[in-house]
Amino acid sequence: MGPPKRKRYIGGLTIAALVASLFCLLYGLNAFITFQMQSNDFFFKPSSYQGSESPSQNKIVIIGIDDKSLNQLGQFSSWPRSYYAQLTDILSSCGARVTIFDVLFSDPETEDQMLSTSMKAAGNVVLPLVETNEPANSTILGSSAQSQTVLQPTAQLEQSAMAIGHANVSADQDGIVRRIPMLININGGAVPALSLTAVAEYLRRPEVIQAPIEDNRLPFAGRLIPLVENKEMLINYSISSQFTELSFVDVLNGNFDPKLLEDKIVLIGTTATGLGDYFWTPMGYKLNGVEIQAHAIDTILNNSFLTPASKGMTIGFILFICLLCGLIVLRFRVSHAILAVLALCIAYLFFVFLSFDRGVVLSSFYPPMAILGTFLSVNLYKLTSEQSQKNEIVRMFGRYVSEPVADQVLRGLEVGNLDLTGSEKEVTVLFADARGFTSLSENTKPDELVNALNIYLSVIINAVLKYGGMINKFGGDSIMAVWNAPIACNDHALMALRAAVEAQRSIKDLQAEGTHILRMDFGIGINSGLAVAGNMGSIDRIEYSVIGDCVNTAAKITSLTPMGKIWIGEKTLKSAGDNIMVKSLEAFEVKGKKQSVKVYEVLDVL
Repeated sequence: MGPPKRKRYIGGLTIAALVASLFCLLYGLNAFITFQMQSNDFFFKPSSYQGSESPSQNKIVIIGIDDKSLNQLGQFSSWPRSYYAQLTDILSSCGARVTIFDVLFSDPETEDQMLSTSMKAAGNVVLPLVETNEPANSTILGSSAQSQTVLQPTAQLEQSAMAIGHANVSADQDGIVRRIPMLININGGAVPALSLTAVAEYLRRPEVIQAPIEDNRLPFAGRLIPLVENKEMLINYSISSQFTELSFVDVLNGNFDPKLLEDKIVLIGTTATGLGDYFWTPMGYKLNGVEIQAHAIDTILNNSFLTPASKGMTIGFILFICLLCGLIVLRFRVSHAILAVLALCIAYLFFVFLSFDRGVVLSSFYPPMAILGTFLSVNLYKLTSEQSQKNEIVRMFGRYVSEPVADQVLRGLEVGNLDLTGSEKEVTVLFADARGFTSLSENTKPDELVNALNIYLSVIINAVLKYGGMINKFGGDSIMAVWNAPIACNDHALMALRAAVEAQRSIKDLQAEGTHILRMDFGIGINSGLAVAGNMGSIDRIEYSVIGDCVNTAAKITSLTPMGKIWIGEKTLKSAGDNIMVKSLEAFEVKGKKQSVKVYEVLDVL
């Protein structure tokens, strides 16, 4: 990898790292937190079409206070407590292990004694309370409560209950209930969630809270419940239709199979459409409060907890995935990079889905967004960098190479195989030098001399460009051209010979036209061999050129070449093969070389 390419890679990866740092900062600041939560909600939705149930769902039964019950029993607010007492007796006789009311009995009524007696006889009833010490939602109240108080069962009913649990849930900024507090503090004491209490009683645990929270985990019945902020558990929603649901009025009237309730956790709560006890959930639709409690119970009972990935893991993913995306963009063309980055996004989201299925909640928002940001930023940098290099190429070569060669240079830049740094290459060098220029300049007007020189040099330049050469230098009355650098040129020696022959013929044709321009003849010398090619000069000014013994020898041959002739070195003859006709000349000595230089006069090129 040459320095320009290495520099582009370093710059691109630096851009990728900066983008990654930005998204890590946004993640740390919880920016776009709503988008983050909603993107993770997507992974709940596929489960709603799987048609399978968790091992613990057949242990949960919901008895709904539904529209049918309201039609037959009247307005819900006017129901006597005797209905609940009768229901409690029925559930007890059917062998229900735990009965949970998601109904608040906070106001005393005349039939409380009947309900209290039934609850004591059953010995398995859990009642709710609602803490409204801050704006919070409740699966009983169904909306945000503003007053700072605790709504709890009457003292008589509370004494008759086996246990008490709070029915609070936590709605996020977008109004979606994703979590439930495991513990809330009331009057200096910790009150467990209704769901946690229900599972503890179902498992016949002597105490609901068995150990303090450590490292954001609540030890419970051989489980470690992972908690997020405010001692909340993420609810692992499953399919509500998988829970067995019975109508309140059907159970009262005996229109059900008693075996459905045997050894089950039975929840009683409102499911009627007009009672307003429903919440948006991550599955994309609303659930009643009692159904949310059922999902919370299922999460705990089935040990199917959701654990958010640590911040360190998420930051690590963002950094890794951004750098990988940056490498892809730098390595491939845009069309291929788009496909590769899209595949990277899909692979990451698939990994997130697999992790979610195993209870680990990875971010499905920040890393994909970081990939998009990296893709756009590095592509912009790459485009700017390549355009800058292209402009430099055009500046260095645009006036001195043919359009095909210029296209080759730019294509070489695009695919990364153009190296303008110093390297040794096999090249062919051509010098064309005007003969008798000194005497001509003494006897000719300056403007006439310059005009004639420009015309003849243009003829030579056109021949060089036609055969794929690069004009490297102008020396007043001379030109230096190079083949096979910086872009490879097949048969570069032969191409240089053809350019020289055509240049001499064009000069003769120009002179034969009888124009009024000054007559000027050129000697052309060509030599092939190894030379160092690359950018040369000072810090402030550089140019692409070739240097070495091959170039010096070509210049020496040119200085001896008579006007109108083409002389070449032995290496050029061998490289051209049988495609040229030559006449052998006497070897000449070159200062600094131990061996004499053999030269040949070119007669024709096939």
